[in-house]
Amino acid sequence: MKLSIWITALYLSMVDAQEQGSSISGAINVVESGSGTDFDPMLSMAGDFDSSSTSTVAQAWSKAPEEGATINMMEFPVWVQVDRSIVSVMFQFDNPDGTSSEWIDGENESGSKIFAISLSSYLGAGQYAWRFKTVDSSNTELTSDDITFSVDQEATPFGSIAGMIAGKVEQRKILAEDLVKLSYQDCLVKCDGCVDLVHGDPNKLEPIIDSLENIVNYAQEDLGISRADTWALAGTVGAFMARSNAKAQESFPLRYSGRLNCERIVPYCTALDGGVIMCGAKAAPVYDDAGGAGVSMMASTAEYGKMSSQNLNAVQDHGDSDNDKPPQDECGPGPCRMSNNGPN
Repeated sequence: MKLSIWITALYLSMVDAQEQGSSISGAINVVESGSGTDFDPMLSMAGDFDSSSTSTVAQAWSKAPEEGATINMMEFPVWVQVDRSIVSVMFQFDNPDGTSSEWIDGENESGSKIFAISLSSYLGAGQYAWRFKTVDSSNTELTSDDITFSVDQEATPFGSIAGMIAGKVEQRKILAEDLVKLSYQDCLVKCDGCVDLVHGDPNKLEPIIDSLENIVNYAQEDLGISRADTWALAGTVGAFMARSNAKAQESFPLRYSGRLNCERIVPYCTALDGGVIMCGAKAAPVYDDAGGAGVSMMASTAEYGKMSSQNLNAVQDHGDSDNDKPPQDECGPGPCRMSNNGPN
C-alpha cells in the first residue's frame, strides 16, 4: 500500500473529539497524479525551513498522529514531513506505563521527505507519547518535543473481534482457559493459526477451534484479520477473563498483528496415510525450525487456567520470532511488530 494512501486514511480515522473540525480541515490532501506518481502534499507551503535557524528542537512541516489524536485503526502510520536537508528520521514511543521504545528508523519512498513507520493499534489502549529525531546532511541530530495520542482499542476491528470472543466466554466461562490453551499450543512452534490434529488431539483442541469458527470466518472475510491473529487474540482475551485473573485484572495486550495462516506459508501437509492434504486450522506443517527442547519445556510447564502475561507473552514471542511477515501492502510502511517497550 502506498505511503500516500496510509497518510490519507490516517487523517480520516484519527478524530480528536474537541478539535475534529480543525483536524480534518487541516489534513494534507495526498493524491496521485494521472502518471501514477504522488503529488507533493506540501505544495501549499513555499520554501524550506530557514537554514540559519538555531533551533535545538527537531521540526517538521507536518506530522501525525497530531497532539491529542485518537487512533481507531488496526494498523496506522506515524509520520513526519521534514525539510529537504534532513537525510534520516527516527521515532521513539512511550507506553502508557512510561516505558520507552528503542529508536526506530523511519522509512520513506524515493525522493520523498515523508518518513514513516507502521504500528498496530492492538499494542493496547491508553495514552502514548511519541517523538522523532532528525539527522541532517551535516550529521546534526535534533529531537522533537513529545506528542501524545490515545488508542481506542474497542473502536478497532480487533476490538470488535475481541468483544465477540469475550461474549463467547461470558456464555461459557471454561472457554477462557480453553482459548489460552489453543493459542499456547499454536504458538509453541509458530503462531500460524494451525495445530496438528491429523495425528491425534491429545489437548482436545478440536471443539475449541470449532467454537471460534464463525468468528474466524467473519474476521477473515469481512475484516481481513487472519485466523492466526484471531487465535492469538483469543488467547489474550481468555487469559484476561480467566477466573485466576478476576482480582489481579492483569493486562494481556496483543503485541503483534499481521500473522500469516500456515497455508500461506506451507500450502500442503502430510496426511495420516502419508499422502498430501491442504494445511489449515487442523492440519499443521512441520517446520525445520521447530524449537526443540525449548518448546518441550514451555509445553510441560504451561498452566492454562493461571496464565500470566509474562508466560503468554513468552510463548507468543517465541511463535512470532521468525514468523513470516505479511507483504508490505498488507502491513503498511515500516515495522508492524510491537513489544511491551514499544516497537522493535
